[in-house]
Amino acid sequence: MQWLARAVKRSRSPHVREPLTTSLGLITKIPGHVGELSDRAAGVLTKQDSRSIRRRLTITVVLLSLCAAFVAAVGNYYSLPHTPEDTAERYLSALKEGNYVSGLDRSAYSSFDHTYLSNSAYSAAKGRIEDFTLLGSTSTGGEYATVYAEVSVDGQQQDLSLPLKLATRTGPFNDLWEFSAPTYKALTLQAPVALNNLDINQTSVSLPASRRVKSETGFQWNIPLPPGDYSFSLPDNSYYRLVNPPTITAPLPGHSSNLQPLDLVLRPSPRMWEETNTIIESWLERCESARRLNVESCPTSETYGSDSTATITDVQWRLIDRPVFFLVQDDQRADTWRASRYRPATFEVTYLADGKAQRETINFYISAEVVSNGSHADISVGLGGSEESEAALLQAITSEDAAKSTLQKYAETL
Repeated sequence: MQWLARAVKRSRSPHVREPLTTSLGLITKIPGHVGELSDRAAGVLTKQDSRSIRRRLTITVVLLSLCAAFVAAVGNYYSLPHTPEDTAERYLSALKEGNYVSGLDRSAYSSFDHTYLSNSAYSAAKGRIEDFTLLGSTSTGGEYATVYAEVSVDGQQQDLSLPLKLATRTGPFNDLWEFSAPTYKALTLQAPVALNNLDINQTSVSLPASRRVKSETGFQWNIPLPPGDYSFSLPDNSYYRLVNPPTITAPLPGHSSNLQPLDLVLRPSPRMWEETNTIIESWLERCESARRLNVESCPTSETYGSDSTATITDVQWRLIDRPVFFLVQDDQRADTWRASRYRPATFEVTYLADGKAQRETINFYISAEVVSNGSHADISVGLGGSEESEAALLQAITSEDAAKSTLQKYAETL
């Protein structure tokens, strides 16, 4: 055993004294590769690596650009109508589905003064196309064509001819067919007041100020209407109502001339009547509760003015007559309405003047003015020349009530 141990010791000792040489160490000794391997070990790219990466990035960008161009070209091809039948079918399908936005051809969106409906307003219209069948097309010169169709409206079949033209555009697959004449009818809507909204087919439609035109007779809006029936009304909470709410029909393309302007005739709505009458009653109650002969903005004594030196006590006002209230339109301002002054109202006032009982009957006209655009109203009431707005009247009532003494308030509750 001793001789075996000595043999193993002799076999190990030379290797222990010599250093271990790795493959990396051997490679670094090769001439011409020391710098490159050092750079790689430090994480720095060599020139050859940089050129390789740039080539790969360039190829990737080119491939992505080609893919994007291919996808765009395919998208254009499938999204644009490239035959006359494609354009006609898309148009008739939109009308059948009640899609107002798609049912208007491109020419309807070229004007910035148009007021547009919503899909819900159009889908609620009667007299729309219920179904259709394309019968084919004829072409003239390659750039113009006519598509023939049979459509069903209110259960009746009607023939339809749709003229189209080829619109040439730059780029692949960008050419498309579009209508050579408008497929809608432009309606000019006229009203004496700058309405903010309107109900068409029982659906609210905004009438923005930027889309209206001021005219000698009031205001105008231009509304493109696809084929169908349209009923006009005002919202239930409007300060106006329409006299004989109109209904019009926009015909099929090529079946009739343009629509005549539509005039809206407005009258005060129940809301305008009720609110104005409520403010008048509040004003009369304020004057009737006065305990002086001279109260600002109310009828006053004709015998004892503000400069009287008599001692006035026990003042009692009582409204004994008020005429029927109705509003008439101002001759110069269509949005202004005033209470008719055909007959005066009457107050009776009793009081003691230096201890002597007095009684006066005072006639006066109720003055009320309403200025409204339909969605908002400014109402003022009072005597002629001293009308008070609703806010001013409320403030006056509040301040006068607050000025009463605690004892007087207590006595009035008894």
